[in-house]
Formats: sequence, C-alpha cells, structure tokens
Amino acid sequence: MTARIAATLVAAAFVFGEHFRLKAEATCSFEASRSFEGSRGFRLQAEGSRSLRPSGTQWIGADGQPFAWRGITAFRLLEFVAHGREREADDYLSWASSQGITVVRVLAMAHVLFKLSPQDGVGALPRLLELAQRRGVAVEIVTLADTAHYRFDVTQHVRAIGEISARHPNAVIEIANEPYHPTQSRDVHDHPFLRRLREAIPRDVPVSLGTLDDQGELAAGDYVTWHSPRDGDWVKRLEEGAPLLRRYGKPVVADEPMGAADRAIPGRRDNDPARFRAAAHTLRTLGLGATFHYEGGLQARRPTRREDECLTAWLSALR
Repeated sequence: MTARIAATLVAAAFVFGEHFRLKAEATCSFEASRSFEGSRGFRLQAEGSRSLRPSGTQWIGADGQPFAWRGITAFRLLEFVAHGREREADDYLSWASSQGITVVRVLAMAHVLFKLSPQDGVGALPRLLELAQRRGVAVEIVTLADTAHYRFDVTQHVRAIGEISARHPNAVIEIANEPYHPTQSRDVHDHPFLRRLREAIPRDVPVSLGTLDDQGELAAGDYVTWHSPRDGDWVKRLEEGAPLLRRYGKPVVADEPMGAADRAIPGRRDNDPARFRAAAHTLRTLGLGATFHYEGGLQARRPTRREDECLTAWLSALR
C-alpha cells in the first residue's frame, strides 16, 4: 500500500468516525435531556422527516412508532421570542422536555392575554421552532386568535405560517382557537372560510381547522381539537371524546380541558391533583391526545406549587 493510499484511507476513516461521533453525541444529548421514564417523543431527524403525523386515530413519530401527545398550554412562548425574551422561552422548553412533555401549544398572534401582532408572530416562529426542536418538543401553532383586534390579510398570515411549518418537522397547526369567540373576526366565524384556509398550508403539515363545533364541520382537518366540557363532572365528561374518535376516524386532542390553578373556579379551573390524575387516565385509556391546561400556561409561566402537583398527577397517569 502506497503512502498516498494509506493517507487517504486514514482521512476517510477520520471523517466517517467524526460524523458518527457527532451524530451519537447529538442523540445521547437529546436522550439525556429526557428524564421522563418510558416517554416517547421524537428524535431530531437530519433528513427533516416529519416528527409526528396522523395515522388513523393515533399519532406516529419520525421513527414509525406511536407518538404520545402529552401537550401543555404555553400560549406566550412565541411572544417571548418575538420581543427579546428568547432565553425565557428556551428555559421553559428545557423544563417541559425534562417533564416528558412532547408538545407545547402556542399562539401565533394575540391581543387580550398579551400583545403579539401577526407580523411579529410570523417573524419569530422559525426561531421558536428551532429552539423546540433542539429540546425534542413539537409545537402546536394556533395561527388565529383575537383576530377582531387586527387588520391584516388572514389568508396570507396562515399561508406564511404554513410555509414555515413545512420547513420544520416539529410543527403542527391549529388554524383557529375557538373560531366562534367574539374576539375573532367575522370571517373566522365562517366555517367554509376555515376549510379554504387549509388549502393555504402544505399538505404534509398536520392541520386542525379549529376547536370542534357541535355540527362537526371543523373536523375536516387532519386531526381534531376538542374543548371538553368544564362543568362539575368534567372528568367524567372526557369520556365523550370516545365517540368523536369513532365518528371522525382521526386523532382527537383534548386541547383545553378543565385548567389547573391555585384555587378552584367553577366552570374554569380545578386544583385537585386526584381529579387531574383521573382525567389523564381517562384520556390515555380512550386513546385521545392530552394537553394539560393551566392558569400559568396562558402566560407560559412555570407551574405554581399547586399547578405542578396537578401536572405531576396528570403525567403519572399518562405514563
């Protein structure tokens, strides 16, 4: 073997070995960041394959295995990134990943809870998706909220978010949160308009049209987002999600069930960890996606002690 050939082989071995080492270190670093035993989110895929996609009534990850939707309300994360608080957003994502949370639900625009213009939301979205992907967390992007407070091209806004989401494998989209709400503009109240907006988003991006309506018209997306009743028997009423799975034959995510808080507020908040454990057990048994909703999540704050007790009970039942 000549000296030149030997040198070439050594160089090639080094490059291959370095590539393998970097890939292994990235995988190990990601796995090490997850202390939630038995959880399955997704591994970062160099080839950009989608991290989660609907398959029948369940979700599938990039590795072809079932993806467990363990979501959390974190509405303000994108506003943090848009307005110079990126470190806070990343700290929250790091904490969420350490808890075994696999999806954060964020608003791409807002006016009531906090101020985030459609333009600022779109501008900050790529960075948030990058931060979340590093932490092994998917992002459910609510594209339309508080639309009555802004004058903007709704279709172009949704199209821009769709194009960004198509470039980030950890993105899924809910077009509108509570389209019927008075804070939404008249066109968002129109169900045919929301169905047309689906066409502005690339087909490979999983999309929910918005909070499910009584007639089921907004179940026409790739998955269904459902706000379960929050009355005194709210845990039992989660069982109403089972017929939705059978009726629509696609994933159903309980996106805003009863929220946790320091004190109970009838019809809005509960503070009993046992009920959150029972609720999560019901969702897991039925095969519904489960998003933990809580008061602090409206501002993407880490849970208070009582909220954390409810979250811990919730996650223990989902595990």
